[in-house]
Amino acid sequence: MESQSAIRECAETYWFIEPGYTIAHFKIKSFLFHTIAGNFSEVAGTVVLNEADLRRSSVTAIIQAGSIDTGNQRRDRHLRSADFLSVEEHPEISFRSTSVEKGRDRDTLNVIGLLTIKNTSREIALLVTQVDRSRSPQGEEIIYYTAVTEIDRHDFGVKHMRGLIGGKLKIAIHIQAQKQGSIRIVDSSP
Repeated sequence: MESQSAIRECAETYWFIEPGYTIAHFKIKSFLFHTIAGNFSEVAGTVVLNEADLRRSSVTAIIQAGSIDTGNQRRDRHLRSADFLSVEEHPEISFRSTSVEKGRDRDTLNVIGLLTIKNTSREIALLVTQVDRSRSPQGEEIIYYTAVTEIDRHDFGVKHMRGLIGGKLKIAIHIQAQKQGSIRIVDSSP
C-alpha cells in the first residue's frame, strides 16, 4: 500500500559570508541637519539556503564592533568607548534570523531576526535583495545580497548624546558569500 504523504527532496546549501568582501554601511543624523556615514568592515557569518522551502533558510552574522570607521579617528575612538559601543566589553554585534520568507518579488526576501548590540537583543526586519549569483575565476559559486533596515540605537542602550545625535540608523549590508556545500533533505510530511 502506498503512503498518502508525498515525499519531497530538497537541497540545503551552505554559504560562508566572506569577511574581506562584505561590509555594513550606516548613516545617522547629527545635530539634526548633518549626516554621519560609516561602516563596519569586519563581517562574517553563514547562510543556509533552501530554495525549495525558503522558510527553512537561515542566516547568522557577526560584526566586529571595533571595525567601525567613519573616516575620523577621534570620533571612531569615541564610538568604540563605553559611551557608545563599549567594544572592550562587547566586541561583537550579532544577528541570528528567526524567519525567512519570500519578498515582494522573486529577487527579495524578508528576513526577521534578533540583532544583539551590547548584550541587548531586539527583533529587526531586513529587506534582502539577491543581487547576483555567479562563479569566481577559480570556479567557486558566489552569491551576492544587499540587506537594508533601520534601527533605533536607543533600543540597544546606546543613548549617549541623545538629542544631539539622532536615534535612527539606516543600515545597508553588502554581502558576498561563497558556497561551501549542500545536503539533501527528504521530507515525508503530508
